[in-house]
Amino acid sequence: MRIIICTLMLSVSPVAFASDAIFTLTDPRGDDHGWGKMTYPLRDDLHPGSLDLISLSAYPDGEGTMFEAVFASPVVPTARRTIDSTGTSLDTVARFGFYTFNLDIYIDTDREAGMGSVEALPGRRAEIDPAHAWEKVICLTPRPFETEDALRRILKARAKREMKEKRGSIDDDQLTIIEASIDRDVKVRYFFPTRIRVIGPKIRFLVPAAFLGGQAKLSWSYVVAISGADIQQRLDIPATLGLAEAAPESLMILPVSPGTWRDRFGGGYEDDNLLPPLIDIIVPEGKKQEEVLKDYDLRNGRRVKLPGVVPIPSH
Repeated sequence: MRIIICTLMLSVSPVAFASDAIFTLTDPRGDDHGWGKMTYPLRDDLHPGSLDLISLSAYPDGEGTMFEAVFASPVVPTARRTIDSTGTSLDTVARFGFYTFNLDIYIDTDREAGMGSVEALPGRRAEIDPAHAWEKVICLTPRPFETEDALRRILKARAKREMKEKRGSIDDDQLTIIEASIDRDVKVRYFFPTRIRVIGPKIRFLVPAAFLGGQAKLSWSYVVAISGADIQQRLDIPATLGLAEAAPESLMILPVSPGTWRDRFGGGYEDDNLLPPLIDIIVPEGKKQEEVLKDYDLRNGRRVKLPGVVPIPSH
């Protein structure tokens, strides 16, 4: 990983030149294989390089921060083609010009170790290194509105289970308090961009100043991860109604399994529920992506811990 720090401009258009960036985090080419043996789904629209992140830049914008992610291959565009037996068209489901990946950015704004959350988004099978515990999350995903709704459902269901385990039951007033608290939390701490532009291998997305409390800062820490997007993920209705055991929590992400598949990544291991389905991450100097993504322990349930990158270390 290499960091490029550039002169900060007070006002710049969303199509700024690289010299105008607040910072650029770079990532090696050819490392879109997760822990080293992860393979792409057997699909015509995905191949090595498709989800290989080369860089992530932050540009000052009059409304906040314009982020730009650059991939090794052109971003696969949406098209008017049928994707299920009911005749649903891809471009009506993924309306923002892309559909194959999620880009997660966990931001540690206070730079106080252990102060913040270490939870990754559902389905990532990872945690954030406590030294980079986050206050804000940006999730660039093909279906931002549906993903935000799904996150609220997951967090509410989790909170209800935890309260039932502690108290044995939940009354209507407690349920109202839980749901209102989760709604506030999601609004303040999670952001799903909707102002998006795809240009070849680049994708740009605006994050408003109101969410970050200003523009992105050099002194913050950034955990960056790429995963495959599951744009047809369905709500588990029986589990939601309590009629069946809940499936593992997942948020619009393609899983990984042993063998080769069309609907998920391959190369996984049998009976391994901690192997993260993350195909590319940015790591700081001195660390290797492959070592980070296989550093977990099935015996004690210890998950992978994703490290952050600080463009300018705080003092």
